[in-house]
Amino acid sequence: MRFERVAIVAHASKSLAREAETTLKEWLAERGIELSGEQPDLVISLGGDGTMLRAAKVAHAADAPLLGVNLGRVGYLTEIEMSQEMESLEKVFAGDYAIEERMMLDCRVEIASEIHPFLGLNEVLLERSSRHRLVNLEVWVGEEQLGSFSADGVIVATPTGSTAYALSAGGPIVSPRAECLVVVPVSAHMILSRPFVFAADETVTLKVGSGSSQGATLVVDGAAGVEVPSGNAVDVGRNPRPLRLVKLAGPGFIERLRMKLGLPG
Repeated sequence: MRFERVAIVAHASKSLAREAETTLKEWLAERGIELSGEQPDLVISLGGDGTMLRAAKVAHAADAPLLGVNLGRVGYLTEIEMSQEMESLEKVFAGDYAIEERMMLDCRVEIASEIHPFLGLNEVLLERSSRHRLVNLEVWVGEEQLGSFSADGVIVATPTGSTAYALSAGGPIVSPRAECLVVVPVSAHMILSRPFVFAADETVTLKVGSGSSQGATLVVDGAAGVEVPSGNAVDVGRNPRPLRLVKLAGPGFIERLRMKLGLPG
């Protein structure tokens, strides 16, 4: 595939990202490649995982592949390290790459007869609005109730998001090649509180219990969405179209995971 229109999503407050963006724009201009956010056929992220999450929405909307250059600390999602970006870009534009699909989440909540839709790559989190009170959340899978949790919140994550907040909350690490929904209660006040893994075609509903006077806050991929009043519900399921990530020859998921987590070899 020949890339003719490229969009860049850069971390605005990082000087390294601004410098890399300037260099990249010059490199693209020399090759006659148009820089445009309108229907790009490639999106390049310059930053860390947070920038990748923003770039994912741009790439998914355009159905364009996404290439991540890591200018952050961890960079689970990014493909290229900063010192390798120009060499790696030469390979990508020469067609020496593969595409890896990643599951995306659709999330919707109806508040006062208004539908609020959201799109996520990592996770949907419904968390307590008050610092001093837990939130009561009913969790439903399809038409069946899983349980009711008095907790800091509940996460619904993709396999990609299993190494993000869900991992910190005690969830399992899932291969990004898998397709499933990972449900993780956050600091639930109960003796048995374990993560759950469901089929990708299930719909998980998180309902704010009527006893939660403060309601809850919906957070998608780390960005606050809307306040969800008591009695309202959030529906989470798989988006029908995956995100496409540009992959180069190099460490696979297992080796990358070992390096990022500092596991002994």
